[in-house]
Amino acid sequence: MSWVLAFRGVRKGYADGAGRRTVLDGFELSVDAGEVVALCGPSGSGKTTLLNLAAGLDVAEAGSVALRLDDTAVALEALDEAARTRLRRSCMGYVFQFFNLVPTLTVRENVLLPLTLNRRLDLADEALARLSGLGLGDRLAAFPEMLSGGERQRVAIARALAHRPCLVLADEPTGNLDAAQAAEVTRLLWREVRSSGGALLVATHDMAVAAQADRIVRLGAQQPAAP
Repeated sequence: MSWVLAFRGVRKGYADGAGRRTVLDGFELSVDAGEVVALCGPSGSGKTTLLNLAAGLDVAEAGSVALRLDDTAVALEALDEAARTRLRRSCMGYVFQFFNLVPTLTVRENVLLPLTLNRRLDLADEALARLSGLGLGDRLAAFPEMLSGGERQRVAIARALAHRPCLVLADEPTGNLDAAQAAEVTRLLWREVRSSGGALLVATHDMAVAAQADRIVRLGAQQPAAP
């Protein structure tokens, strides 16, 4: 199976008071198509940093972060900010803990937003059918404030997958949900990503969520070298 996302010898740190703290040092990880990988570890261990590097929102100080498009590996650090933004918009989906739905747009409009930005409205019927499959077919005209937390996260999943991204990133996607909602959202997110053939990298502190992944990468003081 071919890889979709690869971290190779990645180093990243941040200013910390008068000094600098290294969060990742020589980090290695490959995520394959159709695979779900969970990032686990305490606060400050690098989970969100890895997602930001994968999304091209941040750039590694050393090493490489690459996204595979068809048979071509694209090194994110070799792109300027505008090019990384275009790549993120067209090839990645992001599911946030606090949903990040546009409050002035309906459920239908939120899900179709990435298709409008990418000029891929030919995928609109597929995206709306996914909403129905997620149990939201009767909520298309509702605004986010009218939805439960679980419903909002399902809308966020449908939006993240609307443009058929090869890579989906999720940052604590169940952290704002109760246990029952978290279990359902996890099941739906895993199912939708796998059925689309994409890869999912998810940061979570919830071991019940992580246990559903194909692989768990634990972050901490000792950076792991994942296979």
